[in-house]
Amino acid sequence: MPNVSRVILDSLWAEGASAFFMVPGKQINAFMSNYRDGEYADHPRISPVLSAAEGGAAMMADGYARASERFGIVIALDGPGVANTVGGISTACADRSPVVLLSGHVPTGFDAHDALQDVTPTGLDTASVLRPLTSTSLQVRSAAHPIRYFDITLRKLVEQPTRPVYLSYAADVLFSETSDAPLRTNSLSKSRLICDPVDLQRVIDTVNASSSVAVLVGSQANKKAVRRLLTRLSEDHGILVGSTLDAKGAFTESHPNSVGVFGYSGNQRAHDLFMRNGPETVLLIGCRPSQWNTNGWAGVSGAENVIEVTSEVKDIGNFSPGSQTLLCEELTFLEHWEASMTEESFPGNADLRERVEQVRLHDDIPDEGDALNPAQAVRCLNSGLKDRICIADSGNHRSFATHYWTTDIDAGFYSTTNMGMMGWAFGAAVGISFARDEPCLVITGDGCTLMHGMEIQTAVRYRRNIIFAIFDNSSYGATHMNNIKNIPELSALPSHDWVKFAESMGATGFRVTSIGELDTVVQKIKDSDGVHVLHLVVDRDAPTPAGSYRTNLKAFEASKTGAR
Repeated sequence: MPNVSRVILDSLWAEGASAFFMVPGKQINAFMSNYRDGEYADHPRISPVLSAAEGGAAMMADGYARASERFGIVIALDGPGVANTVGGISTACADRSPVVLLSGHVPTGFDAHDALQDVTPTGLDTASVLRPLTSTSLQVRSAAHPIRYFDITLRKLVEQPTRPVYLSYAADVLFSETSDAPLRTNSLSKSRLICDPVDLQRVIDTVNASSSVAVLVGSQANKKAVRRLLTRLSEDHGILVGSTLDAKGAFTESHPNSVGVFGYSGNQRAHDLFMRNGPETVLLIGCRPSQWNTNGWAGVSGAENVIEVTSEVKDIGNFSPGSQTLLCEELTFLEHWEASMTEESFPGNADLRERVEQVRLHDDIPDEGDALNPAQAVRCLNSGLKDRICIADSGNHRSFATHYWTTDIDAGFYSTTNMGMMGWAFGAAVGISFARDEPCLVITGDGCTLMHGMEIQTAVRYRRNIIFAIFDNSSYGATHMNNIKNIPELSALPSHDWVKFAESMGATGFRVTSIGELDTVVQKIKDSDGVHVLHLVVDRDAPTPAGSYRTNLKAFEASKTGAR
């Protein structure tokens, strides 16, 4: 009979996962032993990927989950290993990314003996530490029915909102043989919520009675089937589409009907359409009401009808207070809406589009200054590498990437929006590349590289096709901008040679100080496979394209505190 670890790995493969991310350790030897001794045919088909650190493994699993639209898996030694994943798990939790954290801990009988790395309730009690960040946090200390705990964990992955899960087994339980067969859910891609038909028809009637309509799509709806259907609806009926910040790329931005991003560092065209000169009806599809998504809690206005449609009850009615609401699976709504349309639907959309096209999409980029402007750098990267998936890290560079990068491929942009963990993109890009097997570009900063840049080594080791563009402004850029009156040393960073850093890990590096040099390097490597690192020396004081957001945030703060 197979042991518990083998049953779990085979089950994860059956659920659609092709890889898991890990750092090896004694208490997870059971998982590792499945790749030793015997023919390949006898090994689990799901493959291990060794990261430089457990935090990186968690970020890889997060990136894999987002790109695969299923779930990602991280396996770590419990205690120090699992503790190292907490930052990545918290980021996945904040962004509703379904990550499975599996671990092994001290064998049965070791608890209550002051054992090394005891994580049971007599020690660190890791389950309690992770409980606020997961939908289920379980430790298995008995071989009586170990797979039942795995079934409970899988079921939690399909609940709304999706969140990480944690499941830890005693090391000897992982090695124990079992005849139990795990639950076969295959349910992450299935509709989980059917809305009230009366409410559904009410909303559809309101929308179809409108002369013009525009759609703002959010991360809750950022799924392949929804993206395809929304694109078809847009093309068949001339519907303009924007995305919230956390759903950038859910509607391909090079499409003529795209108005770009609404929210922090978003596009002028989207802000004008959804806040000032809107259509008769705005449809919010799967939008999360976060600070960045709502552009500083400005919400949507300027339309006669604002209708929120989402499958997440926590979000309903919160993106734009006072709007009409419909609790419904996003794909279900779009399918019923499409079936109800006619060729005569929305006659005012053509005039709406003509009016919207008079508004600029991007902020102007100042020409003055000798230093490389980050906005110019993003545009240059976008021009030469538009066929790559863009993964943006947290920092000032994220603002420039959001505004000036135009997605040219389906689901062509990933970032973390609700936690903003620095260095996340290094691990996430590796996971994304395993999920989609497409070339990637990471836009990151020198501060982020100090935190998790060692995962460049993982990208090299597994021959990933990733370009890491490090925007080096010798500072924690966002801190420098937000705390301009503070002591300079609190945000300044020493200069580093990121080319040598890259080369020490087996990557190819290039130092760039001007837009001409960057264009030359991009042309040289754009069709190359492998791992490349671009050290971009950029202007620290270049203003970020977040003026609308800052204005709205100040207005919100004044409304809450009475400050002016």
